Amino acid sequence: MDKIRLHYLVGDVHMGGHDVQRVAGNNKILLDAAGCFDVLMVCDDSDVGDMTFDQYFQGNRMEEGQAFVFDCGNHRFNVKPEQERFERAIAAGAGCVFLHGQQVCYWKEAGMAAWEEVEKMQGLLWRNATQHGDYGEAHVAIRKKQHPIMQGLTDFDTKDEIFCRCENVHQVDLEVLATAYSDPQVVSRHGLRGTGQEEPVAVTGRYGKGRIYNQLLGHVWPYYTGHGLGEDTMLSFRPRQFRQMFVRACEWVATGEVGRTLPFDGKAKLV
Repeated sequence: MDKIRLHYLVGDVHMGGHDVQRVAGNNKILLDAAGCFDVLMVCDDSDVGDMTFDQYFQGNRMEEGQAFVFDCGNHRFNVKPEQERFERAIAAGAGCVFLHGQQVCYWKEAGMAAWEEVEKMQGLLWRNATQHGDYGEAHVAIRKKQHPIMQGLTDFDTKDEIFCRCENVHQVDLEVLATAYSDPQVVSRHGLRGTGQEEPVAVTGRYGKGRIYNQLLGHVWPYYTGHGLGEDTMLSFRPRQFRQMFVRACEWVATGEVGRTLPFDGKAKLV
Protein backbone atom coordinates (compact mmCIF):
# COMPACT_ATOMS: atom_id res chain seq x y z
CA MET A 1 0.00 0.00 0.00
CA ASP A 2 1.33 3.43 -0.94
CA LYS A 3 2.23 5.73 1.91
CA ILE A 4 0.13 8.83 2.60
CA ARG A 5 1.65 11.88 0.94
CA LEU A 6 1.87 14.41 3.76
CA HIS A 7 3.23 17.92 3.25
CA TYR A 8 4.45 19.58 6.45
CA LEU A 9 4.43 23.40 6.03
CA VAL A 10 6.78 25.08 8.51
CA GLY A 11 7.00 28.80 9.28
CA ASP A 12 10.18 30.57 10.35
CA VAL A 13 10.87 30.57 14.07
CA HIS A 14 13.33 33.42 13.65
CA MET A 15 10.32 35.68 13.09
CA GLY A 16 9.30 35.04 16.70
CA GLY A 17 6.57 33.00 18.38
CA HIS A 18 6.31 29.28 19.04
CA ASP A 19 9.28 27.05 18.34
CA VAL A 20 7.72 25.70 15.16
CA GLN A 21 10.97 24.26 13.83
CA ARG A 22 11.61 22.18 16.95
CA VAL A 23 7.98 21.05 16.92
CA ALA A 24 8.28 20.14 13.24
CA GLY A 25 11.39 18.05 13.82
CA ASN A 26 9.76 16.09 16.61
CA ASN A 27 6.48 15.65 14.76
CA LYS A 28 8.51 14.25 11.87
CA ILE A 29 9.96 11.68 14.29
CA LEU A 30 6.43 10.66 15.31
CA LEU A 31 5.22 10.45 11.71
CA ASP A 32 8.21 8.36 10.68
CA ALA A 33 7.67 6.06 13.67
CA ALA A 34 4.09 5.42 12.52
CA GLY A 35 5.53 4.11 9.26
CA CYS A 36 2.72 5.03 6.86
CA PHE A 37 3.59 8.57 5.76
CA ASP A 38 5.74 9.94 2.96
CA VAL A 39 6.58 13.28 4.58
CA LEU A 40 7.72 16.31 2.60
CA MET A 41 9.05 19.07 4.87
CA VAL A 42 8.65 22.56 3.40
CA CYS A 43 10.56 25.36 5.14
CA ASP A 44 12.75 28.26 4.12
CA ASP A 45 15.34 27.05 6.65
CA SER A 46 17.38 24.37 4.90
CA ASP A 47 18.11 22.67 8.23
CA VAL A 48 14.39 21.83 8.49
CA GLY A 49 12.94 21.72 5.00
CA ASP A 50 13.43 19.29 2.15
CA MET A 51 12.75 22.34 -0.01
CA THR A 52 11.92 26.03 0.32
CA PHE A 53 8.47 27.45 -0.23
CA ASP A 54 9.56 29.06 -3.51
CA GLN A 55 10.62 25.63 -4.74
CA TYR A 56 7.45 24.07 -3.40
CA PHE A 57 5.19 26.46 -5.28
CA GLN A 58 6.83 25.57 -8.59
CA GLY A 59 4.91 22.97 -10.56
CA ASN A 60 2.10 20.95 -9.00
CA ARG A 61 3.66 19.65 -5.78
CA MET A 62 0.94 21.11 -3.57
CA GLU A 63 -1.79 19.43 -5.57
CA GLU A 64 -0.09 16.06 -4.97
CA GLY A 65 -0.52 16.26 -1.20
CA GLN A 66 -3.13 14.09 0.49
CA ALA A 67 -2.66 15.76 3.87
CA PHE A 68 -1.04 18.92 5.19
CA VAL A 69 0.30 19.89 8.59
CA PHE A 70 -0.02 23.68 8.72
CA ASP A 71 2.40 25.52 11.02
CA CYS A 72 3.15 28.67 9.05
CA GLY A 73 2.07 31.54 11.25
CA ASN A 74 1.76 34.62 9.10
CA HIS A 75 5.15 33.99 7.52
CA ARG A 76 3.86 32.41 4.30
CA PHE A 77 0.60 32.32 2.36
CA ASN A 78 0.31 36.08 2.40
CA VAL A 79 -0.32 36.42 -1.33
CA LYS A 80 -3.57 35.49 -3.03
CA PRO A 81 -2.24 32.93 -5.54
CA GLU A 82 -0.62 30.86 -2.77
CA GLN A 83 -3.75 31.09 -0.62
CA GLU A 84 -6.05 30.08 -3.47
CA ARG A 85 -3.98 27.03 -4.33
CA PHE A 86 -4.15 25.84 -0.73
CA GLU A 87 -7.89 26.51 -0.54
CA ARG A 88 -8.51 24.52 -3.72
CA ALA A 89 -6.41 21.61 -2.48
CA ILE A 90 -8.34 21.32 0.79
CA ALA A 91 -11.76 21.92 -0.79
CA ALA A 92 -11.03 19.17 -3.31
CA GLY A 93 -10.45 16.61 -0.57
CA ALA A 94 -6.96 16.93 0.90
CA GLY A 95 -6.94 17.11 4.70
CA CYS A 96 -5.22 19.52 7.06
CA VAL A 97 -3.95 19.44 10.64
CA PHE A 98 -3.52 22.82 12.35
CA LEU A 99 -1.20 23.05 15.34
CA HIS A 100 -1.18 25.00 18.62
CA GLY A 101 -0.50 28.68 18.03
CA GLN A 102 -2.00 28.93 14.55
CA GLN A 103 -5.39 30.02 15.90
CA VAL A 104 -4.31 33.67 16.16
CA CYS A 105 -2.67 33.86 12.73
CA TYR A 106 -4.14 35.81 9.79
CA TRP A 107 -6.22 37.91 12.19
CA LYS A 108 -6.81 41.19 10.41
CA GLU A 109 -7.81 43.16 13.50
CA ALA A 110 -4.49 42.23 15.12
CA GLY A 111 -2.60 43.77 12.23
CA MET A 112 -1.87 40.52 10.41
CA ALA A 113 -2.39 39.67 6.76
CA ALA A 114 -6.00 38.52 6.60
CA TRP A 115 -6.94 35.09 5.25
CA GLU A 116 -10.58 34.37 5.99
CA GLU A 117 -10.72 30.98 4.27
CA VAL A 118 -8.00 29.44 6.43
CA GLU A 119 -9.87 30.77 9.47
CA LYS A 120 -12.94 28.88 8.26
CA MET A 121 -10.82 25.76 8.03
CA GLN A 122 -9.58 26.06 11.63
CA GLY A 123 -12.99 26.88 13.08
CA LEU A 124 -11.84 27.86 16.59
CA LEU A 125 -9.80 31.06 16.58
CA TRP A 126 -8.01 33.35 19.02
CA ARG A 127 -9.88 36.66 19.38
CA ASN A 128 -10.16 39.52 21.87
CA ALA A 129 -11.83 37.42 24.58
CA THR A 130 -9.39 34.53 24.23
CA GLN A 131 -6.73 33.95 26.89
CA HIS A 132 -4.65 31.25 28.52
CA GLY A 133 -3.40 30.58 32.00
CA ASP A 134 0.25 29.82 32.58
CA TYR A 135 1.83 26.76 31.08
CA GLY A 136 1.38 24.02 33.64
CA GLU A 137 -0.39 20.85 34.71
CA ALA A 138 -3.60 20.05 32.82
CA HIS A 139 -6.03 17.15 32.55
CA VAL A 140 -7.32 16.21 29.10
CA ALA A 141 -10.67 14.43 28.78
CA ILE A 142 -11.58 12.43 25.68
CA ARG A 143 -15.14 13.50 24.79
CA LYS A 144 -15.78 11.55 21.56
CA LYS A 145 -14.44 8.09 22.28
CA GLN A 146 -16.18 6.68 19.22
CA HIS A 147 -14.36 8.97 16.79
CA PRO A 148 -11.67 7.13 14.77
CA ILE A 149 -8.91 9.41 16.10
CA MET A 150 -9.89 8.77 19.71
CA GLN A 151 -10.81 5.07 19.72
CA GLY A 152 -9.26 3.25 22.65
CA LEU A 153 -7.60 6.36 24.10
CA THR A 154 -7.97 7.26 27.75
CA ASP A 155 -8.00 10.64 29.51
CA PHE A 156 -4.52 11.85 30.37
CA ASP A 157 -2.51 14.44 32.29
CA THR A 158 -0.03 16.73 30.60
CA LYS A 159 1.88 20.00 30.92
CA ASP A 160 0.65 22.52 28.40
CA GLU A 161 -0.86 25.92 27.77
CA ILE A 162 -4.65 25.74 27.60
CA PHE A 163 -6.33 28.25 25.31
CA CYS A 164 -9.62 29.58 26.74
CA ARG A 165 -12.62 31.15 25.04
CA CYS A 166 -11.49 30.55 21.48
CA GLU A 167 -14.25 31.69 19.12
CA ASN A 168 -15.99 30.04 16.20
CA VAL A 169 -15.94 33.34 14.33
CA HIS A 170 -17.29 32.02 11.04
CA GLN A 171 -19.85 29.68 12.65
CA VAL A 172 -18.60 26.55 10.92
CA ASP A 173 -19.71 23.07 11.97
CA LEU A 174 -17.28 21.60 14.51
CA GLU A 175 -16.96 18.46 16.61
CA VAL A 176 -15.04 18.67 19.87
CA LEU A 177 -13.09 15.46 20.45
CA ALA A 178 -11.25 16.41 23.65
CA THR A 179 -11.26 19.13 26.30
CA ALA A 180 -8.98 20.29 29.10
CA TYR A 181 -9.92 21.94 32.37
CA SER A 182 -8.81 25.57 32.64
CA ASP A 183 -7.84 26.00 36.27
CA PRO A 184 -8.90 29.41 37.68
CA GLN A 185 -6.12 29.13 40.25
CA VAL A 186 -3.57 29.37 37.42
CA VAL A 187 -2.76 33.01 36.65
CA SER A 188 -0.99 33.93 33.44
CA ARG A 189 1.82 36.46 33.10
CA HIS A 190 -0.90 38.85 31.89
CA GLY A 191 -2.72 38.53 35.22
CA LEU A 192 -5.57 36.46 33.76
CA ARG A 193 -7.00 33.39 35.45
CA GLY A 194 -8.26 30.19 33.90
CA THR A 195 -11.98 30.02 33.18
CA GLY A 196 -12.89 27.15 35.49
CA GLN A 197 -14.39 25.40 32.47
CA GLU A 198 -13.57 22.57 30.10
CA GLU A 199 -11.98 24.12 27.02
CA PRO A 200 -11.74 22.44 23.58
CA VAL A 201 -8.26 21.15 22.75
CA ALA A 202 -8.94 18.83 19.80
CA VAL A 203 -11.55 19.77 17.22
CA THR A 204 -12.56 18.48 13.79
CA GLY A 205 -14.39 20.13 10.92
CA ARG A 206 -14.76 20.19 7.15
CA TYR A 207 -13.79 22.59 4.38
CA GLY A 208 -15.42 21.54 1.16
CA LYS A 209 -14.50 17.86 0.80
CA GLY A 210 -11.47 18.26 3.06
CA ARG A 211 -11.29 17.01 6.65
CA ILE A 212 -9.76 19.30 9.30
CA TYR A 213 -8.18 18.62 12.68
CA ASN A 214 -7.42 21.63 14.89
CA GLN A 215 -4.94 20.73 17.64
CA LEU A 216 -4.86 23.34 20.41
CA LEU A 217 -2.41 21.38 22.56
CA GLY A 218 1.35 21.26 22.06
CA HIS A 219 2.84 24.49 23.40
CA VAL A 220 6.61 24.77 22.88
CA TRP A 221 8.34 28.15 23.20
CA PRO A 222 11.92 28.87 22.04
CA TYR A 223 12.96 30.16 25.47
CA TYR A 224 11.63 30.42 29.02
CA THR A 225 9.41 33.51 29.37
CA GLY A 226 8.71 33.18 33.09
CA HIS A 227 5.19 31.82 32.77
CA GLY A 228 5.52 28.11 33.41
CA LEU A 229 8.60 25.97 33.93
CA GLY A 230 9.17 23.65 31.00
CA GLU A 231 7.49 25.71 28.29
CA ASP A 232 10.80 25.70 26.37
CA THR A 233 10.97 21.90 26.46
CA MET A 234 9.05 19.08 24.73
CA LEU A 235 7.05 18.23 27.88
CA SER A 236 3.74 18.91 26.14
CA PHE A 237 4.62 16.07 23.75
CA ARG A 238 5.31 13.54 26.51
CA PRO A 239 1.85 11.88 26.87
CA ARG A 240 1.45 8.81 24.70
CA GLN A 241 -2.15 9.78 23.94
CA PHE A 242 -1.13 13.22 22.67
CA ARG A 243 1.31 11.63 20.22
CA GLN A 244 -1.26 9.09 19.07
CA MET A 245 -3.89 11.77 18.54
CA PHE A 246 -1.57 13.77 16.30
CA VAL A 247 -0.41 10.82 14.20
CA ARG A 248 -3.91 9.40 13.85
CA ALA A 249 -5.26 12.81 12.89
CA CYS A 250 -2.76 13.01 10.04
CA GLU A 251 -4.12 9.75 8.62
CA TRP A 252 -7.75 10.63 9.32
CA VAL A 253 -7.68 13.98 7.51
CA ALA A 254 -6.19 12.22 4.48
CA THR A 255 -8.40 9.12 4.36
CA GLY A 256 -11.21 9.34 6.92
CA GLU A 257 -9.72 6.30 8.70
CA VAL A 258 -7.00 5.46 11.21
CA GLY A 259 -6.36 1.85 10.21
CA ARG A 260 -2.66 2.20 9.49
CA THR A 261 -1.81 4.42 12.48
CA LEU A 262 -3.91 2.52 15.02
CA PRO A 263 -1.01 0.21 15.99
CA PHE A 264 1.27 3.20 16.77
CA ASP A 265 1.75 3.15 20.54
CA GLY A 266 3.22 6.64 20.85
CA LYS A 267 6.70 5.42 21.65
CA ALA A 268 9.47 7.44 20.00
CA LYS A 269 12.56 9.24 21.26
CA LEU A 270 12.08 12.96 20.76
CA VAL A 271 14.80 15.61 20.80
